[in-house]
Amino acid sequence: MRLLLLSLFTCILQLATAQNAGNPIIRTDKITIARDAYGVPHIFAPTDPEVAYGLAWAHAEDDFTTIQTLMLTGKGKLATYLGTKGATIDYVVGLLNTKATVMAQMNQMDPSFIQLVKGYLLGLEAYAKAHPNDVLNKHVFPISIEEYLSATVFSVAVFCGVDKALPKIFNGTIPTLPGFTGEGSNSIAVHASKSATGENMLLINAHQPIEGATAFYEAQLQSEEGWNILGGLFPGGPLIFHGATPNLAWAHTVNLQDKIDVYQLQTDKAHPGKYKVDGEWLTLEKRKIKLSIKGIPFPLYKMAYTSIYGPTAATPKGEYFSMRLPALLDAGALQQWYAMNKAQNFTQFKAALTQNHLPMFNIVYADKRDTIFYISNGKMPYRNADTNYHWNSTLPGNTLATLWTKFKPLSALPQYLNPKSGYLFNTNHSPFMATAENENLNPANFDAYDGYELTHNNRSRRAKDLIDQLDKISYADLKRIKFDRQLPAKILFPYGFTADTLFLLDENNYPKYASLITSLKSWNHKAVAESNGALIYNLAYYQVPKIMKDHKNEKLTTAEALETFEYIYDFLMKNYKRLDVTLGEVQRLVRGEENWPQSGMPDVLAAVQTEPFGSAQRKMNSGDAYIEFVRFPKDGGLPLIESVNTFGASSVKGSKHFADQRALYQAQSLKKMTMDKEEVLKNAESIYHPQ
Repeated sequence: MRLLLLSLFTCILQLATAQNAGNPIIRTDKITIARDAYGVPHIFAPTDPEVAYGLAWAHAEDDFTTIQTLMLTGKGKLATYLGTKGATIDYVVGLLNTKATVMAQMNQMDPSFIQLVKGYLLGLEAYAKAHPNDVLNKHVFPISIEEYLSATVFSVAVFCGVDKALPKIFNGTIPTLPGFTGEGSNSIAVHASKSATGENMLLINAHQPIEGATAFYEAQLQSEEGWNILGGLFPGGPLIFHGATPNLAWAHTVNLQDKIDVYQLQTDKAHPGKYKVDGEWLTLEKRKIKLSIKGIPFPLYKMAYTSIYGPTAATPKGEYFSMRLPALLDAGALQQWYAMNKAQNFTQFKAALTQNHLPMFNIVYADKRDTIFYISNGKMPYRNADTNYHWNSTLPGNTLATLWTKFKPLSALPQYLNPKSGYLFNTNHSPFMATAENENLNPANFDAYDGYELTHNNRSRRAKDLIDQLDKISYADLKRIKFDRQLPAKILFPYGFTADTLFLLDENNYPKYASLITSLKSWNHKAVAESNGALIYNLAYYQVPKIMKDHKNEKLTTAEALETFEYIYDFLMKNYKRLDVTLGEVQRLVRGEENWPQSGMPDVLAAVQTEPFGSAQRKMNSGDAYIEFVRFPKDGGLPLIESVNTFGASSVKGSKHFADQRALYQAQSLKKMTMDKEEVLKNAESIYHPQ
């Protein structure tokens, strides 16, 4: 009895201590991690913070290094691990001052969300203590919630265009930030009225880097507080970014509204450290960013500036440019995702969207109650309509007339609810081409300064053609559309110019390149590994932008087309000694020490982006990544889910799940998933507690 009372007193004391510290109570013996046959973690616990703790532990088992790099990013200490390469990112984090945004807004955040994040961070720190040899360096832990949220604000800001704006400001001297680029995505929602089986269906298909900081990780999260969702998240994420709950599902695709404005400040040598706004000289705020770089025994300091417009950087010529973007003014994106995770129906889901914290991403939605929905989401500012201001270019940073401070409500954004056509889709193309032509929104009814896309891309054109052939869409149809590898009959070239010249050359006039020209002209536009024509087009796709870099015309000239074929000819003869090389010989899917032929190419529905791999090949680095199909059965039961990830649940070499989904992925096959806890536990490969 005495031991029992002592144990009870200890538990009460621990509870009081945790409450006083503001941390959630974590009972690791109540947290269950069930790994299915593919190693995907299904995490069950009584409370949301305990689920988040379990997710942190499970994900750390699979990709602890990548998660730690995110934590170092939030601290501005990535260079302590990556050296000078990380110093660039540390400086940008300091320049953007994301921690200040977090500090100013944390007290306004939902306490339950704060507890969720704390639970997640406690899980990471517990894993680090249990595995000290896997900790990258002394700077990673402990992690404050402010540092963690700072990293998430930074990540979202990069998605919104910071990685493209800064190199321009610095005249190209700073490289694009690695690991945080958005590569597109596809989503299709089918209403029960259009479905061959009378059930709502949703395709969730991310086009992202297949490894690294924005490679999707799959998990199911289920608490006894109403949280139950299966889908994808990025390393360091404490919740699902898009996926399915028992009642609803949604997908994100990248949208291309004008999410960032760049201002040139008015300065002169007579007023050092100042800039002029509406006739008044204002002081340019200055801060020294401390950079601790691996291999350098002393810290370095670099100056960062801030104007009333936002973070400011100087060019080598001494000009000052400021960036202003909604993503840097709002730290609540994760909080909104949490509310979306917890929504039980469309009303609650829509209410989560009205928080207006998420500064970008299309949202395509379906649920079990015959609702489909699409919105080109964004945190869009009210911009001055004065036609003298070019909001898609550099703006004058010398007047308050260009300084926006207020944002539009959700109702002002392009959106569709249950169109009569029975379907909605987005492949990063125009939100005004989301369904049947007679039901599409009119772009004239929306603010042109928001910068919405107005055209199709190859994927949207091809998807629309395939959908329009069908009176009803079956599940097999949906899969066939998603896995399609064909460009449309009329290829839309992505460089902002016309490259039809490649297909119009007369091979009889150019005998050296005749077989290449003939193969390209006879190509059926299918991006399959066995195709020589697909390889020729793919090599041209990556070479033409280099040739057209300083081109002032919109059309590829005959001379430039011949230059392209000369490059392809030389590349193939040098590396393969023949011209009939297939796409799969050059384009590879690489995991660890192994590689395989890979079909696909940019802007087909099953998209593949590549980078040089050795001197003679290219390897896939992004494109068609996490794929999840969701069906809501007519009987109202749990959704029927199939999914596949590019490689596997683990990024640890030697793990059986390092590449066990690779064969499924390349065969365009899927694995069955379930949200049924009893079924998960019955068939689990392993069941354990984080300890």
